[in-house]
Formats: sequence, C-alpha cells, structure tokens
Amino acid sequence: MKRRDLLKTAALLGSLSLAPKGLAQGAPQNAPALGRRYRNLIVFVYDGFSWEDYAIAQAYARRRLGRTLHLERLLARYPSGLINTYSLTSYVTESSAAGNAFSCGVKTVNGGLAVHADGTPLKPFFAAAKEAGKAVGLVTTTTVTHATPASFVISNKDRNAENEIAEQYLAFGAEVYLGGGDRFFNPERRPDKKDLYGAFQKAGYGVARTLEELRASNASRLLGVFSDSHVPYEVDRRFQGVKVPSLKEMVQAALPRLASYRNGFVLQVEAGRIDHANHLNDPAATLWDVLAADEALELLTAFVDQHPDTLLILVSDHATGVGALYGAGRSYLESSAGIDLLEGQKASFEHMQRVLGNNPDAAQVKEAFRAMKGVSLTDEEAQMVVEALTKKVYRPDGVRYGIQPANTMSWAMVQRNASKPDRPNIGWSSGQHTASPVIALLYGQGLRFLQLGLMDNTHIFRLMGEALGIRYQNPVMSEEEALEILKTRPVGMRHPADVWA
Repeated sequence: MKRRDLLKTAALLGSLSLAPKGLAQGAPQNAPALGRRYRNLIVFVYDGFSWEDYAIAQAYARRRLGRTLHLERLLARYPSGLINTYSLTSYVTESSAAGNAFSCGVKTVNGGLAVHADGTPLKPFFAAAKEAGKAVGLVTTTTVTHATPASFVISNKDRNAENEIAEQYLAFGAEVYLGGGDRFFNPERRPDKKDLYGAFQKAGYGVARTLEELRASNASRLLGVFSDSHVPYEVDRRFQGVKVPSLKEMVQAALPRLASYRNGFVLQVEAGRIDHANHLNDPAATLWDVLAADEALELLTAFVDQHPDTLLILVSDHATGVGALYGAGRSYLESSAGIDLLEGQKASFEHMQRVLGNNPDAAQVKEAFRAMKGVSLTDEEAQMVVEALTKKVYRPDGVRYGIQPANTMSWAMVQRNASKPDRPNIGWSSGQHTASPVIALLYGQGLRFLQLGLMDNTHIFRLMGEALGIRYQNPVMSEEEALEILKTRPVGMRHPADVWA
C-alpha cells in the first residue's frame, strides 16, 4: 500500500496525537517543560492504578495504619496532573501501547513493543540513554520480560513473546533486571531448552533466584528472577509466608548498583501487580500492592533527596477495573466501616485458588473465605465459587468481567447490606482496562512551582528527554495508516483473559 511519509520529522510538542476516528479527546493538553537538566532518571509506573485505588489506600493507611501515604504527601507539595491514556487506534490502551507512548513518544497500536503496526521499529528511551552512556535498570513485580519494562528497552512485534524478549534483554545488556518469570530463563522450562541463566552469567551477571541470594549478591550487574511467573502479591508475601522480595527490597538492591556508574543511570520501577489485582477484582491484593508501592516510593524519594541530580517521574499507564469505595448507610455515614473490614483480608484470590485446587466443595470454600478474606459466605455464594472453579460457570457475566474464576470469587463476597457494610463496600465496574485519565507526578530539585495539568501520555517521553538532554523523534504513524495495515496484518495480541494486559 502507499503510505504517507512515516518518518515525519517533527511532532509538535504538546500537540494532540490523533484520537480514534480522528476526534480529539478531553480538554486541550498541556506541554510543561522542566527548565533544567538531571544526571539520573527514575520512572515509577503504577500499572493499572486509578484514583479510586488511591482513595481506598489513602483511607486504609489513615484509618487502620495511623499514617498518611507517602504519595499523598507528594501530591500535596509537588507537581502533579493527569495524562490521557488512549492508544493509536483504541480509546482503551493496554500496557505495551501505554509503555510505548512513555518510552517512544508516539502513539502505537495495542500489542507490540516499541514498534508500529507495519513492523517499523522505534527507539525506546532507555536504549537512547544507554547509547549516551547511562546505566540501565528494570525492577518490576511482574515477569521482568513483561510489557511495561520491555517497552522501555527493546522492540518486538508481540508483547507476549517473553522467551524471545529474555534473549533480547541479554543482547541489550542492562545493568539490573529484577522481577519474575523463571520460565523464560530456565532451560528446564523454556521450550527451546536454552539456559538463559547460564548465558547471563557468562556475560558477567550475578544471578539471584531467592531473597537470600539477592541480599548476598555483590555483583555489579544483576539478574534477579524470583518466581515462575509474576512475583506473588504483597498480601501473600506479608500474611501467607510467601518467600519473595518486596518491591522495596528489589529497589534497595538496584539503586546502589546503578548509582555507582559515573555517567548516571536510568531506572524503571513498576508496581505491576496493582493492575493484575484490579483485573481479578481483588480488594486485598490491590490494597497491599499499592501500600508496597508506597514503601518503595518513600525509598526512591529519599534517594532523590540525597542525589539532587536525580528526577523521579511517577505515572500510571492506565486504570483497570476501577474498584471504588461506595457510599453506605443514611447520608453515607456508614461508608468508612467498609475500610475496617479490609483488615480481615489476608490473601489474594490467586493464593486462594492454589489452596482450594480445582475441585473444592462448598465447606472448603466457606472456610477459605472465612480464614483468608474475613468473609462468611452463604451456602449459595459458596456454591457459586464451587461452580466457577469446577464447572467454569461464571458470574455476573462474561463481557465486562473477563478474568475468571477470580471475578466470580469477588462477586460472591460483594457488599450485601446497603445500610451498614458487613463486607468491604468496594465494587468494580469490570475486570478490564478503562479509558480514564490517570496520575502523573514529578519529584526532584527545582520543580516545586511547575504546573503539569492534563498531558498526553506521549509527553512523558519529552520530559525524560529534557531531563537528560536526549532529544530525538521516532517515526509517527496516523490512526488511518494503522487501521489500513491492520486489515491485512494485525499485531499479535491475545485476549486479556489469556494474558495480563
């Protein structure tokens, strides 16, 4: 097909990218400038995080933990705003297209990493930073090869090609990789039997596969992989004795290694399982992963305070599920009581499914919910969960709630009393991503009076470039060009019910 010139040399700073069907979305968007340079850059992505997640965690921290979120204190004093999240051809993005917007500064089609729909590769920002002499680190609670971290360093037409992405990581040569995903590195788990652990060791990396090995390692370059798939949820680490590093502990391992490099560093930290917990409609998993992110955030801001040549950018890539704390009782005066009930939730649905197995009876389900969720199910509700686990009979529907059987497990314990919560009064609009604008925040020296306002997600790329003095333009594709290409050559992307999006 004939295409307009793909290598457009200038996308006007702050201008709106084409929205689906050519329509502008939302208010006119801001294009703030930093006005200064930094040596180091930290990008902290709260994946799948909405303002409702913030409100629930803020309330729980104040009411049950007797403290304020570190994020709340930053929002009160430092530049914050909103970003629009839509991708090139969809009002609802997923993590690879959102990551590409941050890392490459252009809109792309959902499903590929730093690549356009026709296969044109884009240069991720951390690749440009590496060329400029910066050390590079990726820290995540997902598989380390997952979409958000990968979009910052490599190009691949399929975000789900994680076996291949692990090999690309070896070739890329970041100084630190920390997260989950043993099956993509372990020769006993990889379909091709390649020993990626051995290959990384030959390339000079220390390899850590447990918390003890992470603490003991003195390697300057480090690959840490701590679970078969994603790193288990914080609620399970904290209350169920699951032995994996917390996000804070992984950040603690990464920072001194990266800070030792003379030319500075770039680091992406991802609180990735906030997204997954919201896909599952799991209030405890979401809450505790947000709280774990807040602990890591406090560590990162302390580092910035000690290293004023460092800029911290905190963003969410999109919202997921949008679990909200709903009003209860006369004039909503009983609403806060639902927050207290979250204290009895001590496990994720993911952990509960491992405990229950594939063929539990109603009595086992009732005991699991009592012990791990602090909820007494009725016989009918317990049978609903049994049928979801054994017969794949899902509630409330298969359209908005696509991550099963967890969404049915959540539905079984929803608030039943409108006048006074006997269960957490939290409900989800879906198990999928949504289109709402999400948080952006800057922390660093010389920023106190900067106004962010409403930005496009591609403007994060421009802020990163200004911070480090790295300026370049990736090829721009229009929505019309992408849609024409997708008629015959769709980008590989499975349904989010099959993969965490």
